[in-house]
Amino acid sequence: MTPNARKRARVRRHRRERQILVFGVIFVGLAFAGLYFASVYRGDVSGPFAEPFVTPASDFETEVNIACPPTNALPMPPAEISLRVMNATDRSGLAGTTADDLKGRGFVVTGASNWYSDFTDTVRIYYGEAGLVQAFTLSTYFNNFEMVLDDRDSAVLDLILGDAYNQANSLRSQDAAELNLETPLVRPQQCVPIELVVRVPAPRIIPDDPLASPEPSPTPSASPSASGGE
Repeated sequence: MTPNARKRARVRRHRRERQILVFGVIFVGLAFAGLYFASVYRGDVSGPFAEPFVTPASDFETEVNIACPPTNALPMPPAEISLRVMNATDRSGLAGTTADDLKGRGFVVTGASNWYSDFTDTVRIYYGEAGLVQAFTLSTYFNNFEMVLDDRDSAVLDLILGDAYNQANSLRSQDAAELNLETPLVRPQQCVPIELVVRVPAPRIIPDDPLASPEPSPTPSASPSASGGE
């Protein structure tokens, strides 16, 4: 064998040795990775992504305090919404005339009276978690409004009329496109799930909801019949 042939044979041998070494390291690495991820899958070992990708609700911070309506939720028929109309202005009879208008549109109005504090804007809707869809439905009847979540258990709404309220301009006409019951409720540009909204205290007195299903009365148990002889 010539010197050049011996040199080429030595180079080929070294190349094979390097290839064996490289593929051996890769094989060992794959075997180790397989064992590791199998342990993670079985729960024997904590994986590298053990922390949740979603921020827990308790750690979530935002300045947005408006609840989102359910996705693709449709407005409710007015006959399924009960509300109380409150006048926060010094204009006498404002709550009564607005209540009459809303009654004529099918809403169930529980009463009309004065609000206990000043309110300078147009309309504010107070609602509880049970009245989320009802509140968004009512809001579609007004050109401008605010919505405030409080801690009431009832689905009855409170509609507050402020100094800027004008029945002719603030309340939409009955044929307005926004009042189509087949059009899903519009989600505000900035809103959060209702469980993240800070609730305010509800008024001390909330009217009974005339639309609430009455709680079933307990069935009286049969009294044992008296036994005995004459």
